[in-house]
Amino acid sequence: MEYITYKRFKTNGIDGMFNLSYGTVVNEVNGFLYANDGRRICAVTSENGWEYFRPNTPEGAYRQKLLDKLYKYYKDGCHSSDFDPEKWPGEINHYWKNLLRTMSTTKLTSYYKERLGELPEMEA
Repeated sequence: MEYITYKRFKTNGIDGMFNLSYGTVVNEVNGFLYANDGRRICAVTSENGWEYFRPNTPEGAYRQKLLDKLYKYYKDGCHSSDFDPEKWPGEINHYWKNLLRTMSTTKLTSYYKERLGELPEMEA
């Protein structure tokens, strides 16, 4: 599956230093992202994977738009009670960003709408 760099990735990865500009397409193989030169960048579900890359699909772009706005909503620490563990039965990782990132798109859009109102448009 193709992923795209949605934020410049200029740091160390698994196989060395990288300087990937916004819009660089990389490939996912067995849970790892690979640069065009064949070097492993990071695991898809690592913090670097989440913070710099997204699936190169319209749904991936839309999800990232929703997540970015939700991150801003929670940035100041207000509303942190939304992530009380008892509200997330069955979840193992209660890190707030992980809870948002791993929601299905249907659940994420519903969650977004409950907190921020009208959904943004999905680009074609």
